[in-house]
Amino acid sequence: MVSKWDITYCALDSAQGSEQKGKRPVLIVSNDAVNHALTVSTVLPFSSVGPDDKVYPTEVLLTTDVTNLPKDSVVMIQQIRTIAHARLDSRTSFLADLDSRERVLNAIRLYFET
Repeated sequence: MVSKWDITYCALDSAQGSEQKGKRPVLIVSNDAVNHALTVSTVLPFSSVGPDDKVYPTEVLLTTDVTNLPKDSVVMIQQIRTIAHARLDSRTSFLADLDSRERVLNAIRLYFET
C-alpha cells in the first residue's frame, strides 16, 4: 500500500517498464484517502544535487539523513505528476522529519499560489 510521505523508486517513463536503470526516487504527496482508494498517487521526483548546484524556489533540498537516499537530493515540485501504483516499487524510505515535510508543503503552496 502506498502512503503519503513514502519515498520509493518509480518508472517515470512508462516505456521503460520495470528496468531499474530507468527508475528514479519519488516522494508520495497525495493524501491517503486518494492513495488507498485509487490506483494512482501524486508524486514529486527527486534529483541528486551537488554542493554548488542551485536550488530553485520550487525545489526543496533534502539530505541523505532525512531521505535515506544515497545522495543529497532536491524534490522538484515543478515536475509533479500522478502515476499508477503499478509503476512504483515498494517503499524505500519515509519522510518522517516534520520540518522537511513543511518545507515541501510550502514549496507546493508557492508553486500553486495557494
